[in-house]
Amino acid sequence: MRTPVLLSAACLLSVWLSVAPVAPVAAQTWEQAAGTAGINMQCVLSAQGWDFGGGALGTFRSSDGGGSFEEANVGNTSMGPTRGFTSDETYVYKCTSNGVFRSGDNGAGWESVATGLPQMLTHGMTATAGRVWVATQTGVFASDDQGMTWEGAGLDGLNVRCITAWEEVVFVGTIDEGLFKSEDGGASWEAINNGSTSNSFRAIEAHAGMVFAGGEIGTGVFRSQDMGASWELLGGGLPMGSYRGFATDGEWIVAGSFMAGVFASSDGGDTWMEFNAGLGDLSIFDLCFNQDHLVAATNASGIWRLPRTALESTGMGEDVAARVWTLYPNPAGDVATLGGLPPAEPWWAQLIGLDGRVVKEFNGEGDTRLSFAGLPCGTYLLRVTSESAGAQGIRVAIH
Repeated sequence: MRTPVLLSAACLLSVWLSVAPVAPVAAQTWEQAAGTAGINMQCVLSAQGWDFGGGALGTFRSSDGGGSFEEANVGNTSMGPTRGFTSDETYVYKCTSNGVFRSGDNGAGWESVATGLPQMLTHGMTATAGRVWVATQTGVFASDDQGMTWEGAGLDGLNVRCITAWEEVVFVGTIDEGLFKSEDGGASWEAINNGSTSNSFRAIEAHAGMVFAGGEIGTGVFRSQDMGASWELLGGGLPMGSYRGFATDGEWIVAGSFMAGVFASSDGGDTWMEFNAGLGDLSIFDLCFNQDHLVAATNASGIWRLPRTALESTGMGEDVAARVWTLYPNPAGDVATLGGLPPAEPWWAQLIGLDGRVVKEFNGEGDTRLSFAGLPCGTYLLRVTSESAGAQGIRVAIH
């Protein structure tokens, strides 16, 4: 197991301690999906055992967990890019530059379902119980018959670029007008911009009762923990910039930056780690989880996937109750004591920064005092491995 640790700078060296050069965490390696190299991809979705990708050349699908993709544009009359996906129990839906399409056979064929849409240029989709939603440059539209017909659902005339839902509450981000939510199926909308310093949003995601929104250049990711009543700009290892996509699996929230790559958090956005090793394009349009991988749509290099084990190996999401060792104090000053391991059993440890790089390595036997002298203040992950306990971790802070 592993988890980050809070520690301080300046202190005494202790027994059995060794320092190693900075190195990337080996498990965090992306691989490019075959069939997508050099293609602009703007959206991804995992649904019904298939993975879907969309972008400048239309739609692609994968039956092997995102390892390879094939073109899937049969019945797609759109001459422009695929911009977003959603799904329900029967269909996969996609929004394009030429309206909305749906597929009942996992992308083998598509049918246009745009009746009632006055604006064919669509930007994002989501689904709630019995209803499908689409964001357009002239407001929000909804369908109660699986896309066959659409009706206006509010925010008329606004350029709506992203949409998500937590249960039956729908959240959207617009260009120039900020964030809105509806609790009554789109009959009314409330502006929800308290604490936000961005007027434009291109990505939004509901995760574990919270909402995350990607602001314009010069801001970053905003989080609301009260269903949009207030927002805070996040740090904790997450850089400022433009964010175009999110993914959640209920435990992890992942943010995709345009030009800075991928960042993930298992504590609701308090702290983040960078996951960019091997990723060939750091401009991310969208992300999703499938059963075994995190999948990313990139601006100019197609689709990439990262094994879930790369996230799990950081220990950020692991059960602290199962850990057999302790670190005290935590938060700490210059020195902390690693304890709880058998007296004569060797162990080794890595201190990992929020960028995923190993900043210091230790080894010893039994209880040992660790020195964190000279390290910058911040949040870290201390990952300890021993024969009896395996790999376990703890989140620590240096202050």
